[in-house]
Amino acid sequence: MLDSLLKERYKLVSLLGTGGFGQTYLAIDRVNHDQNCVVKQLKPAKTDDQFLLIARRLFDTEVKALVQLGQHPQIPSFLDFFEEAGEFYLVQELIDGHPLTQEFLPDRRLSEAGAIDLLQDVLGILTFVHAQQVIHRDIKPSNLLRRHTDGRIVLIDFGAVKEIGTQLFSEAEQKFTVGIGTQGYTPSEQLAGRPRYCSDLYALGVTVIQAITGIGPTQLPVDPDTGELVWHTHAAVGLGFKRVLDNMVRYHFSQRYQSAQEVLQALDHLHDHTLESTILPSALVVPPSLLHHPIGDQSLVDSPVDPPQAAEPPQRLRVHQRRRLWQIGCIVVAVTGLLTAARQVGWLQAPELALYDQLTRLQPDRGVDPRLLVVEITEADLQALQRGTPSDQDVAQVIRTLQQHQPRVIGLDLHRDLPQEPGHQALLQQLQAENVVAIMKLGNEQQVFDIPPPKGVPPERLGFNDFPIDPDGVVRRNLLYGTLAEQTFMSFGLRLATKYLAADQIKPLESESYPGVMQLDQTIFMPLEQNSGGYQRVDAAGYQILLNYRSPRQPAQQVSFLEVLQNRIAPDQVKDKVVLIGTTAPSGKDLFYTPFSSGSRGQYLMPGVVIHAQMVSQVLSAVLDQQPLRWWWADHLEWLWMSGWVLMGGGLVWFVRHPIGLSLGTIGLLVGLGATVWIVFANQGWLPGVTPAIGLVLTEAIVLVCLPRFPISEK
Repeated sequence: MLDSLLKERYKLVSLLGTGGFGQTYLAIDRVNHDQNCVVKQLKPAKTDDQFLLIARRLFDTEVKALVQLGQHPQIPSFLDFFEEAGEFYLVQELIDGHPLTQEFLPDRRLSEAGAIDLLQDVLGILTFVHAQQVIHRDIKPSNLLRRHTDGRIVLIDFGAVKEIGTQLFSEAEQKFTVGIGTQGYTPSEQLAGRPRYCSDLYALGVTVIQAITGIGPTQLPVDPDTGELVWHTHAAVGLGFKRVLDNMVRYHFSQRYQSAQEVLQALDHLHDHTLESTILPSALVVPPSLLHHPIGDQSLVDSPVDPPQAAEPPQRLRVHQRRRLWQIGCIVVAVTGLLTAARQVGWLQAPELALYDQLTRLQPDRGVDPRLLVVEITEADLQALQRGTPSDQDVAQVIRTLQQHQPRVIGLDLHRDLPQEPGHQALLQQLQAENVVAIMKLGNEQQVFDIPPPKGVPPERLGFNDFPIDPDGVVRRNLLYGTLAEQTFMSFGLRLATKYLAADQIKPLESESYPGVMQLDQTIFMPLEQNSGGYQRVDAAGYQILLNYRSPRQPAQQVSFLEVLQNRIAPDQVKDKVVLIGTTAPSGKDLFYTPFSSGSRGQYLMPGVVIHAQMVSQVLSAVLDQQPLRWWWADHLEWLWMSGWVLMGGGLVWFVRHPIGLSLGTIGLLVGLGATVWIVFANQGWLPGVTPAIGLVLTEAIVLVCLPRFPISEK
């Protein structure tokens, strides 16, 4: 691409960056006096006429918004857009400046005056942007440039450009990933795919907090009860300015300022009042939009409080009972709050996951999936081949032998970014078949693969082989989609499953009932969240579901690599199946802990290719066999579930004080709790079991210790 001339006008000079939508180049405009500019290339995933027609309509619609935005002096001018050779190009003004990431350093914190200037400068831009009914969706230091000519802030990299790239990349594969944005700067509603104007205010507020504290947003502590950022002690700014920033970064969007104009008005109040005063103007303490809420006139404005009505003098017994009931209620609330806090900080995640593993081990083995075949590279195979890994020639021959028996799809779970001679060219030729899927490793880097895919394999036949591993080293989750450098990729398992289902005219779609959620045929794949089930603040990035293991050891029929290489397999073992090729040899070091590991002698580890087979079987079974996926309750329902068992513990002590009766009652409640959790788990649900058990016993113990002598009855 470099040195090429686009539209007989724009000469590409150098590559500035690579993203999910394509590439960004520095270019020279030969028509306009060799002026420097930025050219963004957007590559559609398909080139058929119907897809390109949809792409052009989307391109033209989004470009109109970008042209309108470019009229602001602090937004790069939109110079040109065109289509060439089935690819789309955007041309924008090149800004001579540097990103604020170069100014935001841990030992170089911004003063309050500087932070207010920065905030007012960007708010002026957002006032214009939001007036055009556009949400930026990715405000962060790297997208805020300080222009060298006048020191003003310039806002770049609008989400609309990414949206074009996202839609052009693939209709089927891009709708189910996390929303446009950057971790730490993106609020919860935007991650759920429902951004609002105040989502930009949240990102801007977090950016300013980073500037005055020197701490990145992902390193800031979070209040376990409210979800709010805890940052005041790290910033040397006045109380009034802290209140303004707090109201920009509230966890729930309804509690934030709703427009950039509201924030500007609040900043104006900073100059009218002494910041050290204990009485702050209402615009600083509460966003104006809440002051006029239907309940606001009653709950936020001073009003006289009616004195409590005097009760009639009750009998002594009733007084004791009411007092004790009130005290038990206080204990129940305190224990529930304590458990909620313990869950938020992750103290109860480990025992909940241990219970999850035990329940998984108790599930019946569903046997091999007849739609799958695993070609395993055993230790005996490697010794016979006298190699640490099969040569490319042998792998190519195995694929060639399998193709003779007409498999529906073949997945190669071997990294072949580097040649394993002899036979590398023969393997690359076999990888060109439409039913062959190869792998790469995304890793933890933000811009490049840990291990790249083989050369020449198109994106629609690639899948990453990364597993989301829990803090205790166990694989319990199935990552379906992941992102790297703003580009979305399918997992190896999901790619094989969708290739198999495509023959039955089943493709990934967006659910009509749950926008942003993937649906295959009639099966809806609800994504895992940070606090689902027994998890607490788990890394739920990308698109994940709970992995439902089909079998503790062998989810598919297995044959050895040498058996296939020597053509000692029957055609019906391969025909119309998903075939996975990978190593099970311990020397390959591709082994992982699973929920079955701690329950087996010798700490059984499962090979990676077998885990991929479990994942493929899970998707196919859910779609074709109507096997339910794992589900969980929302946070508020789990809180009610936990509170109910805590309340039952308090109620048991209220009615039963005899040691034997109390012991039997406690055992009965714990058995009932365990049975309920087991029955729900057998029906693919996951409810916390350890937390309510601790709450029940702890409540009983506290009531017995603190309230030993209150009478229950009088004779």
